[in-house]
Amino acid sequence: MWDGIVLTDSEERVLRAIRIVDPRIERIAAVERNSYRDSPARGGFKVRLAGTDLPLPIGSLGDGTWRLLAMAIALSRAGTGVLLIDEIDTGLHYTVMEKMWELIKQTAEELEIQVFATTHSSDCVSSLASICRADVTDGSDVTIQRIEPEREDAVRFTEAEISVAADRHIEVR
Repeated sequence: MWDGIVLTDSEERVLRAIRIVDPRIERIAAVERNSYRDSPARGGFKVRLAGTDLPLPIGSLGDGTWRLLAMAIALSRAGTGVLLIDEIDTGLHYTVMEKMWELIKQTAEELEIQVFATTHSSDCVSSLASICRADVTDGSDVTIQRIEPEREDAVRFTEAEISVAADRHIEVR
């Protein structure tokens, strides 16, 4: 998927995404795996950090960087379709989740992508509330759909309801 992004406008989107975790990232490159230390499951990516002379394996920056790299690439390649992200908060520290949601919302609007994400994290839901507009009544861009086994339809929360729930610590997961 990276080959379809490199040297396009989407490459900058991917860089912005991984800079959420580490703002020192200047560049990213796919590299050939050539040692037993390179993870075969994750391929070979290296990054260059500001103030350093040598590139580093992206894995040395932690799982959050990998997670945001994968999300940004998937968003960029989703076309005008649908993107499903299971456990969106996995590997991410709660302090970067608000910026992650901003990136997803902005990219989804820009590229006309509908994103469905799952989470069990109240921190993730609270971070989502930070990008919600409290004054929205109809036509919310962002919703939470809680699935309850005994109900035929999901319980829907609008942007305004998500904001209120976060402010009052009401459980919506």
